[in-house]
Amino acid sequence: MSINWNKIRTKEFPALDSNMTFLDAACVSLTPRRAIDAIKDFAEMSGRNDEANSSAHHIAMDGMRGKAYKEAAKLLNADIEEIALVESTSHGLNIAATSLPLKDGDNIITTNLEFIQVALPWCVMRNEKDIEIRVASAPENRFTVDVFKQYADENTKMIVTTSVAWCSGWKLDLKELGNWCKEKGIYLVIDGVQEVGVRNLNTKEFHVDILTAGGHKWLNSPYGTGIMYINKELLPKINPVFWGYLNTTEPEGGWGAYWENPSAPSTNDWTFVPTARRFEIGGTTNYVGAISLGESLGLVNEIGIDNIEKRVLDLSDYCIAGIERIGGTPITHNERENKAGIVIFRMYQDLEKDRTILRRLHAQRIFIAQRFTDNVGGFRVSCQYYNNEKDFDNLFAAIEKIVKELGTPDYNK
Repeated sequence: MSINWNKIRTKEFPALDSNMTFLDAACVSLTPRRAIDAIKDFAEMSGRNDEANSSAHHIAMDGMRGKAYKEAAKLLNADIEEIALVESTSHGLNIAATSLPLKDGDNIITTNLEFIQVALPWCVMRNEKDIEIRVASAPENRFTVDVFKQYADENTKMIVTTSVAWCSGWKLDLKELGNWCKEKGIYLVIDGVQEVGVRNLNTKEFHVDILTAGGHKWLNSPYGTGIMYINKELLPKINPVFWGYLNTTEPEGGWGAYWENPSAPSTNDWTFVPTARRFEIGGTTNYVGAISLGESLGLVNEIGIDNIEKRVLDLSDYCIAGIERIGGTPITHNERENKAGIVIFRMYQDLEKDRTILRRLHAQRIFIAQRFTDNVGGFRVSCQYYNNEKDFDNLFAAIEKIVKELGTPDYNK
């Protein structure tokens, strides 16, 4: 299938053709026009009451979240009952931490290159439970299933990690890791925020217990909503720690009829939906975020995740080749099977020189980032499907000019 990437860029992301080079989707991405238009329509709708009454108006707004569930399920090839909407990746990880059982003496494994939020809920849990957090590191930062095996024992109950490392760009083999976790009865919790939307994550082809991703990065929906996948085999075995009325079994006649029922009780032995939505807040929610997310997911599915994956990997190849040409040193491993859209590199041993480059790039409205964890990282370039070769050429040309002032790049791994 031939995709007109320039047409998508011009129609959905017109700001990219202004005096800006945006290569930072791994931080907060840009929103497509269709999502912006849908948000404007919702804002107008919220200022009117087009329904028969205000209760119906409220219910109609709840219903507008529906597209996000359907598109998320399609993207992940999941059953729709496995999909919930969350506020962010952090929200999803906290649901995992408070719902998956751990007892004194258990241990979990994470890695030394995680974003601070990934292990944070379990770090706090150590104040109340005698659990151990084992921090795995890997030669050359290549995290494979064999690395996790080295840190596991009979008390290992969970692996919590990212599918694409934010400070190195390394992509996990989720099928290999998931199969081993399932075999050993170890929960697998994945932060997919740096991969969902640009890589084909077919949940029918690999095992994961919980996978969560905020929408504001590679899904191009920066409005405080994301997705959470909970494996349907896990769903009946766990419960949330907070409960909302919109997660209960809908009453006969719907909520509008219930609210008008004189004998409606304030307390009851409520029953709850047996789906991932049971883990949502269950009250009036972030409609703007859900609507934006639904449209952004719809665009991804319209283009096709396989087409996007190839595009992103091609741009990553182009980016790494250009970095090497101007004297930079890639930190990201260059094998296509081990990378996604993040490319990390350094120019100088002197970090202040690299920081000078970053400041000057930003002053020219060339937006990349600089990210580190445990002394691993550097410049971070995001290769999103809406980018083109000219964006990267602008970056390379700007760095070359700065390098002429700072001297020959000298960074060595």
